Amino acid sequence: MNKKVFSINPVLVREMKVKMRTWKAPLLICFYDMVLILLVITLMNMGVVDSLGRISEESIVTVYLFMIAIQCTLIALIAPALTAGCISGEREKQTLDILLSTTMKHGSIVVGKLFASLSQMILLIVSSLPIFSIVFLYGSIGAREIMELFIYYIITAVLMGSIGVFFSTFTQRSTVATVMSYIFILFICFGTILISMAYVRILLMPQGNKFGPYEHNYWLMYFSPAAGWGSLMSAQLGEGVTNRIYGLYLNGKHTGILLWHINAMLDMLISALLLWLSALRINPARTRLFQLKSRK
Repeated sequence: MNKKVFSINPVLVREMKVKMRTWKAPLLICFYDMVLILLVITLMNMGVVDSLGRISEESIVTVYLFMIAIQCTLIALIAPALTAGCISGEREKQTLDILLSTTMKHGSIVVGKLFASLSQMILLIVSSLPIFSIVFLYGSIGAREIMELFIYYIITAVLMGSIGVFFSTFTQRSTVATVMSYIFILFICFGTILISMAYVRILLMPQGNKFGPYEHNYWLMYFSPAAGWGSLMSAQLGEGVTNRIYGLYLNGKHTGILLWHINAMLDMLISALLLWLSALRINPARTRLFQLKSRK
């Protein structure tokens, strides 16, 4: 009887075998988790203790936010650097044509390069899950909040990586792709927030707009992962100000959809769009077609 075999992306399989066979991968995981554990223990020892000798809830929240800040920094700084050279690096080594001559589809090549580059970072994030479970002992954060957090981690990591892949396919040099990726990430994270706030303060407030802040003009902020992190944290920690102001309202009533819900869906759509454009870009037939049209 023939057994059904699930096909795995060959690019991802090859990269995972090369990276995981070396001593660097387990050493990196051990070092990262040990540093995170030591920092968490230090913060907890520095926390405020109540009259019964228990660590206060504010200290646990501080530890939780500190771990989240470390993971967010890891994603924002490392993900673009890992993926910005995945296609341009093949072009620089003159091996891209050999990769394109295989039977693999161009979309599979792009997706395989993306997840092969992000594999170690995602592994670091998943390996830190037991450390985050420390907050379970104090009842401040539950399993649902942790799962929401890690799902949002992965969605954000895929977005940052997709941006790096996109610029890697449209530029000839990995350095240029890295710089352009960081510029675009800075704009989508903080530029959208600044534009939204400037529009409201400069154009709407002087006019005495009759609509409240729940109604309008924060839609550009839905594209910002930074605003999404703020919304997720305020929802988990019970501070709903960000959610009340920037949640989705229809006819003056809150729909129950928070900002980070919308941002997660937009992140997935943007990632899919960027990967699709990247697959079109590395397709030699498409490139020649575009060149012929431009000549005409």
